[in-house]
Amino acid sequence: MLPIQDALSVQTDVLKGLKAAHENFQVGPWKQENAGITPDDILISYKKDTPKAVLKAPEHRKISQKTASAYLAPECFWDIYLPASDVFSAGVILYHIVTGHAPWEYDFDAQSDDDVMTKIFEARKTPPPRPSFYNDRCDEYLDEIILKAISTDIEQRYKTPDEFLSALTSGKKAVDVEKHSTSMELKGKPPKIEKKKGGGFDDVAGMKEIKDILFHDVIQPLNDKSLYDKYKVTVPNGLLLYGPPGCGKTFISQKFAEEIDYNFVEIRPSDLASIYVHGTQEKIGQLFKEAKEKSPSIIFIDEVDAILPSRQGNLYHSYASEVNEFLAQMTECHEHGIFIIAATNRPEKIDPAILRTGRMDKVVYVEPPDPEARAEMFRLYLKDRPVDSDVDFERLAELSENYVSSDVKFMVNEASRNALKERAEISQKHLEEVIKSIPPSVSQNQIRQYEAFKNSRVFV
Repeated sequence: MLPIQDALSVQTDVLKGLKAAHENFQVGPWKQENAGITPDDILISYKKDTPKAVLKAPEHRKISQKTASAYLAPECFWDIYLPASDVFSAGVILYHIVTGHAPWEYDFDAQSDDDVMTKIFEARKTPPPRPSFYNDRCDEYLDEIILKAISTDIEQRYKTPDEFLSALTSGKKAVDVEKHSTSMELKGKPPKIEKKKGGGFDDVAGMKEIKDILFHDVIQPLNDKSLYDKYKVTVPNGLLLYGPPGCGKTFISQKFAEEIDYNFVEIRPSDLASIYVHGTQEKIGQLFKEAKEKSPSIIFIDEVDAILPSRQGNLYHSYASEVNEFLAQMTECHEHGIFIIAATNRPEKIDPAILRTGRMDKVVYVEPPDPEARAEMFRLYLKDRPVDSDVDFERLAELSENYVSSDVKFMVNEASRNALKERAEISQKHLEEVIKSIPPSVSQNQIRQYEAFKNSRVFV
């Protein structure tokens, strides 16, 4: 996953490279061996302020057919190869580097090519989530561009890489690169540490296990310090929340800050980025120094897998140094009045050292809400709206199995919009029609993967 400005810079170079490749092949038909690209076909240089990308020549591409299939446009499976096919591949790559997720999840346990193709076509029957679902720094227009590029209907897709590039870089609705700034300057400071105002846990539907942990392990020790000192029980150093996107990991962290009246700062990967060697390490030091000066403080680390990736494998030395710096600052930081909450949708990607005692003492799976929590979410999101007396919250909870918090919020907004068109109160019918028309954003396969982590020896 890259900061959006960097992703757009890479995508611009990729599309220019595809455009040039297509022009070179005007003398003959577009060939199978030239169609479709994957991330492994892109070389990236970080020597300048923004990353630059170059496409490998077709003869230098080496990747398994199953992996390549995930990036192929539907028509390629029928031996139809067009410039629009490369648009699809490039769109899938952009979706992935902007969100950290693939547009569709595939199970490639199947052995035969026919089985792989069947699984791909089945998965693609469900429209992918808008990129902003995973990354709220994507605006509506960037969502539209990416989803158009990966349309499974070739008639709806950009016909050439040049059309795709034009949508990103020109016209009245061009993506505002300044809006997606990555704060890459060394002099740029992390977000301010300040107190949050709001209703605290009263605004949180469900999530009983997490609220109990925070109440008994953090809030009570602070409210009855002498009793806990007597037993020599200290506040935990940190809490790691993992689970599917949209289940409220960020939300519960913000509401906890309101509940406890701590200073709060939310950190994303791009907030700590720097183009200078050791610049990110300096920013990390500044962050913890300010948190200590303004203690008691909560540091909330979103997308912690991007900030603290595993140092096993081919992690660049500078990145490993940044991970080392962050882990060193985290160690026993509760002694300085700093409590850390980290959230990730990809727990398998984070460095195992984050789980060491004295860093993340508590690790909690934030699963999709149960029926009771979903019913409470419908109540919460419908609060202060014109609601018909026939609304049955328990029935809505039954119908919305496997839907996450963000799904429920979106469906309530859609039902409200439909009722507004009719100038009527929001009814059970409005809500049920929306539930039937919108599939859950988290697949059963994803849920099974998270539950496997929960049952493993590392994640509890």
